[in-house]
Amino acid sequence: MASRLTAPFLTLLVALVMVGVTSSPFITNFADSPVVSSTEGRQGLDDTITESCGGLTFEDLFEYDFALFELNVLDDWATGDMYANAWVNGSNSATVRENLDGLFDGLPGGNNSWISTDERDGVRSIGPKCIGVMDTRLGMREGIPHSGGVDWNDFEFVEEGIGLDEVNLVPDGHPDSRGCVNAGRSADCEEVPTSTTDDMEISLSVADGQTNNVQWDQLASMGSSNFTLAMNISNMSDAALVVTFPVLQGLRMYDFRVVDNQPETGESCDHIGQPSIVYLPSGALRVTQIVSFDRTQWELYCYMFMDFTTQELEMNDPPTWESIAPANGTIIPTPGEGTWNFVSATVGKSWATDSNDWTLQCTFDEDGWSISTNVIGDFFITQPAGSSQSSATCHAVDSLGVVDENDSRTWTFGTLYTATGTVDEDGKNARLTITPTGLVNEFLFSARASQNGQFGGESETITVASSPATAAVSLTSIRPGAFQFSVNAQASNMLAQTVDISLGLTKPNSPPVVSVAVNFDGENATWDESQLKFEMYGLVSDPDLEAVTMSLTICGAEYQGFTIDGINWAVEVSTAICLANGLTDYDVVIKAVDESGEPTTITVGIPAPVVDDTPIVSPPLVEEDGGALPSLSFLATICMLGVAVLHRRKVEE
Repeated sequence: MASRLTAPFLTLLVALVMVGVTSSPFITNFADSPVVSSTEGRQGLDDTITESCGGLTFEDLFEYDFALFELNVLDDWATGDMYANAWVNGSNSATVRENLDGLFDGLPGGNNSWISTDERDGVRSIGPKCIGVMDTRLGMREGIPHSGGVDWNDFEFVEEGIGLDEVNLVPDGHPDSRGCVNAGRSADCEEVPTSTTDDMEISLSVADGQTNNVQWDQLASMGSSNFTLAMNISNMSDAALVVTFPVLQGLRMYDFRVVDNQPETGESCDHIGQPSIVYLPSGALRVTQIVSFDRTQWELYCYMFMDFTTQELEMNDPPTWESIAPANGTIIPTPGEGTWNFVSATVGKSWATDSNDWTLQCTFDEDGWSISTNVIGDFFITQPAGSSQSSATCHAVDSLGVVDENDSRTWTFGTLYTATGTVDEDGKNARLTITPTGLVNEFLFSARASQNGQFGGESETITVASSPATAAVSLTSIRPGAFQFSVNAQASNMLAQTVDISLGLTKPNSPPVVSVAVNFDGENATWDESQLKFEMYGLVSDPDLEAVTMSLTICGAEYQGFTIDGINWAVEVSTAICLANGLTDYDVVIKAVDESGEPTTITVGIPAPVVDDTPIVSPPLVEEDGGALPSLSFLATICMLGVAVLHRRKVEE
């Protein structure tokens, strides 16, 4: 089995790594590769793709936030279809765009700090061929369990079966978007700065008209005898791998382990937990493995091994409840109709133990209610419209369907409260009115405003009993625009509720705040010795924490030479435009504009420069040895004095 650090979702990224075919008649490969004309043959390009893509990894190019990889093993036990989706958000998306643009170095418009639709289309064109030669890092082997050191039946990508796409690599309608300026661009080419932080997605699927995009040597037993599924999970920072096998009577996972190369750094893979296992209604076995890896540990290699068998268990005890599980009669609150996460996988899975994996199965006394989990094992409750609460009898059931019917838990699910909200006119606070439903006698409630991962200030905690109560929620650090609430509710005999809710509220924009400092003389500006320019400084801030740009107008002309450092600003202003137009009113209008375009303007009085009235005494003429003409230094002095006199007269007028 290959040991290089290429992730299975290499797939996604590789598409974006490859230099594509643009409207330019030239094709280049990666940095340091020669530029060749397309007429020199496709073979040269194919060879370069094979050489370049074989060494690339997903992590080389992508700072993703989460990636999901789903592999369906098809009935022939020799082919499969892999779906992958990677979510790249905020600053990570800017890193990805910069990395991709750099790969186009040598092409017109490449590596210029702009990512274009031409580059995107090139990626889509050449991507499947690149992916086709990459390592999936997945392998299977029949027989006794192995943890490496043997020949593996490696999975391979199938080029013609690969479909790929991206979402928002070049965002439509971006405010910084422009038409491409490079030679050879397509007629409708658009590009955005690589610093763009708009969220993006990258996905791989089975191409239209194809049935599979991965293949391997068929297992001789078609899965009916023992086999091991192995994967190199090195440098997979935050991902979920979901593998679904064909329906096979008695198929189960009986062992799992993660081994590493034990580097000198002392890092290990001991934090990787066991996968979750469920049987689908069809009877198919589905395994979900969560991977979390510190990508700074490049010397650490991690390998995962899952052992499967169809042999019957000699003994299979049902799951048992742990003391941490909610007791009988516990109330589990919901925000209302819809599907809501009510407990994380980490907490929920600790409610019961079993030698195999287990799932939560509940029978409700009202129709429409149900329990489900997502790929990482979080528990969700679905509440139908028109129903405010329902009791449920719940069991812990192992992956083979074994359950202790006499060991159940009875819980009540229901809506805890309804909420409405307003925003203060000054935009500093939101007001949440919480109306209890009577599910519990009283509860503690707190909320924080949230917006794109940014939270507002801490809010007060209020007690809600039999009547509506209002909580003030700070909007500090929340920018103008739509925002949500992250709320928490706690009560005795009730599972704590933490959920995000949206009430359609919008924070209004507040203009910047600008002030001008005075010097030791109590004036707004300090003139330099030439009295041809002055310096000003002061403070500027935005209540919404948006970036602020500044400019000023003097003698009818606009000037933008401000230096802004945090909340401090300074500017040095020349009065040349005033002197050129015979103006002596040096008052300025300062304008500060936030990112939302909201301006603040202030008019600042600037005192005229102080004129030195000391009489000018002409120096005596000095006769040089060579005659009666003044020396060169004397002529220079006279010229400088003349300029000073003219300037003073101009000011006095």
